[in-house]
Amino acid sequence: MATDLDSVHVVDRLELVESVRPRLADVAGGQDIDAMIGAALDELTPATVTTYLPILVERQVRARLDLRPPA
Repeated sequence: MATDLDSVHVVDRLELVESVRPRLADVAGGQDIDAMIGAALDELTPATVTTYLPILVERQVRARLDLRPPA
C-alpha cells in the first residue's frame, strides 16, 4: 500500500505562526517576531515529524532573541 508522505506532513504555516506568536508577545512584537518565526520554520520544516514544531520554533526564536545585542 503506497502513501504520499508529503501530504501527511504538510505544515500549515499560518496556523503555526498564529499559535506561537502569542507566546512570544512578551519578548518582542510585530514584524520582528513574524520574521523570526518564518526563519525558524524555514530551517525546521524539512522535518518529517511535526508534532513538536511549535515548541521548537518558539525555542529557536527565543534563542535568537537572547543572542541579539542589547539596543
